[in-house]
Order: sequence, then structure tokens, then C-alpha cells
Amino acid sequence: MIKPQPYELKCTQCSWSKTFAPASDVLLPGQGFVSNCPKCGNSELEHKTAGPVKGLLAEIRAQFKKG
Repeated sequence: MIKPQPYELKCTQCSWSKTFAPASDVLLPGQGFVSNCPKCGNSELEHKTAGPVKGLLAEIRAQFKKG
């Protein structure tokens, strides 16, 4: 298993964004798999690699959710 790099999704309409730090390459709904913006419902989401700070914060958040 290769752990993917943290990434950020951003809505092209309302600018909603969220950074994800997946624990594995299997993406499940609510765990890094988002097909529509939860704020406005837009299906056009921009996908980019998270910067080092956002990626680290997302990984820390994911660790606290596990425990």
C-alpha cells in the first residue's frame, strides 16, 4: 500500500475548500471522496496537491479522528 499525498479540493463556484490526508489509496465517501461541493452542490471541484502546512494539519486532524 502506498499512502497518497495530502490534497485539497476547492469548489470553482463558491470557493469551498477542504484538505484531505488519506490513510490509504482506497477512497470512501466522507473519507476523501467528494464528488459534489457540500456547500453549493457544484460538481466541478479543483483538485491539487496540498502544501506542506495544510497537508500536515490534515494528517494531524485525521489522527485525532481515529482515536
